[in-house]
Amino acid sequence: MFQNAFKRAFGRSSKISPKYRLYSQSFQYQRFNNKQSKSFSQLLVDPTSRKYLAFALGGGSLFYITHLEEAPVTGRTRFMWLPRSLELKIGNYSYNSMLGQTKGSILPANNPLTVKVTKIFDRIVDAAQRDPSIDKQLLEGVNWQIHIVDDPKAPPNAFVLPGGKVFVFSSILGICKNDDGLATVLSHEFAHQLARHTAENLSKAPIYSILGAILYTVTGADIFNRLILDGFLKMPASRQMETEADHIGLMIMSRACFHPQEAVKLWGRMAEFERRVKGSGNFSPEFLSTHPASDRRIENMQSWMPKAQELYSQSSCGTGGYYDSFHNIFSGQTRGEGPVFTWG
Repeated sequence: MFQNAFKRAFGRSSKISPKYRLYSQSFQYQRFNNKQSKSFSQLLVDPTSRKYLAFALGGGSLFYITHLEEAPVTGRTRFMWLPRSLELKIGNYSYNSMLGQTKGSILPANNPLTVKVTKIFDRIVDAAQRDPSIDKQLLEGVNWQIHIVDDPKAPPNAFVLPGGKVFVFSSILGICKNDDGLATVLSHEFAHQLARHTAENLSKAPIYSILGAILYTVTGADIFNRLILDGFLKMPASRQMETEADHIGLMIMSRACFHPQEAVKLWGRMAEFERRVKGSGNFSPEFLSTHPASDRRIENMQSWMPKAQELYSQSSCGTGGYYDSFHNIFSGQTRGEGPVFTWG
């Protein structure tokens, strides 16, 4: 490295005096133990290095295997080591940050819109309590708080933070259109927390860093390495978690007696909104996105619909049960007639 610097400063090597050449050679980069750094291929050839690599690989594999667990509802096996306490601290930090960003735009708790959204979300939480595949410890003692961000200029969005803080931007209500559409969005975001996707993402971060370091020793191209990691690991994993949240959310909203078929319509409206915003000339392929394409989500929803309809029927939603009465009282609609109340 220093030799190249001398060449750039003084010209080609033929113009450098022997004194400078000797000086530059004596200042080549060396480690503190005077050993040259080894490439990954050299580490594999060296017997001692191979032994340490084997120990590291064996220990890492054992740690990985012993920290595999199943996601709720879907039963997907995933790697998870982040403790719940740290996840909640991250959620609290994000919550305080969001409060600062949305200061002055949050509707009060007694606002009719906040009250209505809270009632919808309470039904979703109650349905999750009745799902045998969900870890009830994630729901116990949680202080669920609904925050409606009344900012028409903000992009449509909604999310649930670890620890039970829910944010709904008023700009998404027009896309939701009705109670069932909003329940689709809230159930999806709620499902991310039930599946602990925040902790899963953070659990994978050290693995991505190690793989990135290994790739760099092989290729020496940081941009190319990031493209490999993003295209083949990070983004597919993100899309997988989004799909999982769609699945879990659909089942939960069905248990809560919201029309599951409205989920298909919601993502149809979302796809139309995306097309209007992006325009016909801004095509973004799915493999470069952290989220599945809306059309793909609609296909998934339709494939899961028989199970969702079954849960909807088992919850006595269509036979004049408790939730029918509850819905009629608070929204003034008959279950067989479809949604009447509209948002936005």
